[in-house]
Amino acid sequence: MKNILLAILCLVSFNAFAQLGPQITFEQRGLKLDSVVSGTVVNVTYYFKNTGDSPVKLTKVKATCGCTIPSYPKYEIQPGTRDSITAVFDTKGRKGYQAKGINIESTAGPKSLVFEILVTEPDTPIKEEVDAIEVEDHSGHNH
Repeated sequence: MKNILLAILCLVSFNAFAQLGPQITFEQRGLKLDSVVSGTVVNVTYYFKNTGDSPVKLTKVKATCGCTIPSYPKYEIQPGTRDSITAVFDTKGRKGYQAKGINIESTAGPKSLVFEILVTEPDTPIKEEVDAIEVEDHSGHNH
């Protein structure tokens, strides 16, 4: 019985002093954005916190396609510090449902982020101008 209690006490003590190392915890790793018209430039921000007990260094952050450009902190993020990764998505020439990924390599291990957005076609202002001309008021004179 004493040996079992001693073993449990050792395990509890060991876990209490164990280090976490660098840890990244994202507020959201997947985002669903409102729909936008093609040609809109969309800025996306992912907030995270170093929830570990040592600094985190992001070593590589890369989007899964060339239409999305990520930017990220190049410095070490200290334990307890909140920071962010941003991405700029150019919707020009894109339409329909879009899902874009961002892959992260860091001292806390690999992580993946994604955002989803619906890109719609812009209205054609030429048609609106033609419709406006067709409904001109011609009352009071004969054609």
